[in-house]
Amino acid sequence: MKLTQEVARKVLTTVDAGLVSGIGTQKPGEMCVEAAVCFAYGLPHSDRPPCVGAAVRSFKIRLNDSDWASPQSRAQGMRRLAIAQLGSDVINQREFAEIVAVNTIKKLLPVLLAAHDLHGHAKSCSEVTTLTAAHAAARAAAYAAARATAYADDDAARAAAHAAARAAAYAATYAAHAAARAADDAADDAAHDAAHAAAHAAAHAADEKYLVLSADIALDALRELSSPGCEFLYLCD
Repeated sequence: MKLTQEVARKVLTTVDAGLVSGIGTQKPGEMCVEAAVCFAYGLPHSDRPPCVGAAVRSFKIRLNDSDWASPQSRAQGMRRLAIAQLGSDVINQREFAEIVAVNTIKKLLPVLLAAHDLHGHAKSCSEVTTLTAAHAAARAAAYAAARATAYADDDAARAAAHAAARAAAYAATYAAHAAARAADDAADDAAHDAAHAAAHAAAHAADEKYLVLSADIALDALRELSSPGCEFLYLCD
């Protein structure tokens, strides 16, 4: 499948019409992000465009199906990622999953932890550089947040600490899963876990900024791995 500026423009136009949770129907404004790619290429209605790598696709679907405020905010939060993912079938899917796993703990989890006064663990997470270190930092953060939940003074503080604990626990789990993947054909499971943890954090924090941050983390990974679609990111400006 040849990636051209015309195709990239059609993907962007379709995405900007709005994105829905689930595959939807083949009509602009009523499709998910991967179905929008199939539509732009003139393919049958599907959420499996051949030009998108398995790990990238898995991440994008989970992020797409998260609890965005509206079809318009979902489209706005994912439009750059929708373009960058084009042609990602040629990049290393395991590397993509690992980069997303490490950077979600390094960049997303500290924001959530700091918001709930777990600054020491936020700092530890922000300093990780490997999956092993990321897993350990996220596990420690989950334990600390769980203790904070038990000793919280009121319902609001207890709920906030519980949210941080759950998010950190998910982060630790998907980091362990990503570290265990030994072949590219299993990397989509690790990427799915990464997106699930980010969405979980956003849902419990009741703040869409975590979903946007997750999209930015994946975008940076695609740039680092030189996904062909990144050549057309200028269309998003």
